[in-house]
Amino acid sequence: MSAIKWPSDGKYLGDWKKGEKVAQGGRGLTWRDKITAVNGGNCYNCHQIDPSFNSYGTLGPSLAGYGKLRGVTDPNSPAAQAVVKYTWGKIWNSRAYNACSNMPRAGTNGVLTQDQVRDLVALLLDPNSPVNK
Repeated sequence: MSAIKWPSDGKYLGDWKKGEKVAQGGRGLTWRDKITAVNGGNCYNCHQIDPSFNSYGTLGPSLAGYGKLRGVTDPNSPAAQAVVKYTWGKIWNSRAYNACSNMPRAGTNGVLTQDQVRDLVALLLDPNSPVNK
């Protein structure tokens, strides 16, 4: 848990539309990618996220309805904060919660920035996101 870097400004939520781009983006950290290119999360390789998409991986659990299934109707509410923090932490350093996790440690390993993690958290928890429709 000490490897999780919580948001420096205390803001856990970004823009879910940008989060969708991060989730779909698969570029970054390969020998062909330019060092200045923005990395993607490549989330769809392992997860179903938007239930309307037909192509997704099955190594990780489905994330369709992620916020809805956890009762998050307002991710900024005090009641939702435990889910918001868990979601941030799981994306930042998945092994903090499960030492044998196959999920990449996106923040700890520098694959994603704090802003990109914020956007992914919003994608998963915002009631207006297609994930929760």
